[in-house]
Amino acid sequence: MKTVNVVHLASFEGNIGDKANHNGFYSALRSIDELTFTITPLEIRKFYWKEKLFDQGFVDYVNQFDLLVIGGGNYFELWVEHSPTGTSIMIEPELYKDITVPVVFNALGVDPGQGASASACNKFRNFLDVIYTSGNSFVSIRNDGSMEALEQFIGKEYADRAVWTPDAGINVQCDDDFLGVTGDYLAVNLAGDMLDVRFPEKEGYISYDSFIEDIARVIIHSLKDKQLEQVVLIPHIYKDLKCINDLLEQLPDNVIRQQIIIAPLLNRADSEKKLFSIYKNAKLTLAMRFHANLCSIGLGVQTIGLANYRQIEQLYNELDLLDSYVGVNRLGFSDVLKEKISNLLISKDSKERYEVVAKQQREMYSRYLKKLAIFFAKHIKV
Repeated sequence: MKTVNVVHLASFEGNIGDKANHNGFYSALRSIDELTFTITPLEIRKFYWKEKLFDQGFVDYVNQFDLLVIGGGNYFELWVEHSPTGTSIMIEPELYKDITVPVVFNALGVDPGQGASASACNKFRNFLDVIYTSGNSFVSIRNDGSMEALEQFIGKEYADRAVWTPDAGINVQCDDDFLGVTGDYLAVNLAGDMLDVRFPEKEGYISYDSFIEDIARVIIHSLKDKQLEQVVLIPHIYKDLKCINDLLEQLPDNVIRQQIIIAPLLNRADSEKKLFSIYKNAKLTLAMRFHANLCSIGLGVQTIGLANYRQIEQLYNELDLLDSYVGVNRLGFSDVLKEKISNLLISKDSKERYEVVAKQQREMYSRYLKKLAIFFAKHIKV
């Protein structure tokens, strides 16, 4: 068994969804024959905070390893004009050429949701030109509409050279039970970041405050159905706590005291195994965040996407679950959502439908893993 020393540049702190992604990726790596992987995490946010730089020191450091993995994560945004690549990977393309170890851009998101400036797109094209001609790089794009965005904003010739894959969160491994909640419950994840993007001030859209009022009505309505006894509110990042607090202010005191559970904001080693066990044991999930949706589906849980950011709608389109999300920043969404919840709770075969989709996505991920294994066999010298 050959040991591969990997430096993994990604987000490891502050978002439990990122940890679920890495959990699924590492479990997949363990299935590759003849290789064992030793992972050294490198926190990408330290580069955003200017504690580290994408400089020659970074290149010298990663060249000490056998492999550099970047992501998964949403690092191919298209709005970062101050970046030399137009994205969150802020390394000068000329400096990237000095990286001598193989590089895997692992299931990254190409995200125009916060804008896609001409300047950033041009810089990204130049960066991809360097990556694709390097001879030692592997680029993969995740299942949230990123391939479509790459083709639309950067060009078909660039999209054709990337590999599509389900996000590794589809493989998340978690504990059997963490909260020990008895009875059937609804798992709810609300996202508290980018509220100006999620709830734009446009005709036909509702405000964030209106959304909170309506989602509170949906929860009260759902609890009146005897098939649901409790609601568990699950934060993924600290900003989600604002949504939870705002929601509590709209709920009756008796409901809060008797039927609401608030999951902890966890961010320690293996904490994703605990948090995602809450989704695993839910009767139904309502979720805004990408990994709250994808991982719930991967765990075979009936899930309704609360779509107010493009990647959630795109995720469900790619999963062929077109009727399983609701645009929650539009007028009248609450009635549609109530109906979808009721239909899922009384359906006898909807859970099986989600399980089938999860199985299909894992099979697709297995095919992606084979492509990675071929890349490793060709480029990794250990």
